[in-house]
Amino acid sequence: MKKTFLILATLFFGVTSKSQKIVGDCTDLSGSCFYYVDDNIIVTNSEKTKGFRFSPSIDMKDGKLICDGITATLVNLGTCCENNTFILLLEDGSNITLKSWNKFNCKGHAFFNLSAYELKLLREHKIVKAQIQNGRTFDTFQNVITPKNQDYFFRFFRELDTNKYVVKK
Repeated sequence: MKKTFLILATLFFGVTSKSQKIVGDCTDLSGSCFYYVDDNIIVTNSEKTKGFRFSPSIDMKDGKLICDGITATLVNLGTCCENNTFILLLEDGSNITLKSWNKFNCKGHAFFNLSAYELKLLREHKIVKAQIQNGRTFDTFQNVITPKNQDYFFRFFRELDTNKYVVKK
């Protein structure tokens, strides 16, 4: 009976948890690589006309992949953006509030650094809600994170800790 339960639990976990791939895009002629995750979290309204997507930003330091921040793209939250605020509400009621560091742009891109403490929180707690505010227009959007994405960072860090990635050439 225990063996049957273990097999069923293994199958269930394997089917319900999507493995993320970290990709190293090494197509630049300079020989450097750009690292990214092959999926991201998308937060939209029910009509899918407004929202944002976000994912971890990855770098290579001393031969090891590290997460050093979050990259977000705003959609229909003002035409240009700067000084954006990004808030993640975690399952324990705590939150992470980040300010973007990048300059003014009209592509909707926002980049946020994460401290060691914030990285620790993302390793230990599910994300239940996210909000982003365009610091130029003050357009704000928030919504709950779908249950299948609440453990996104758990899966991401599990993959990151292996230090393996797929090279795109």
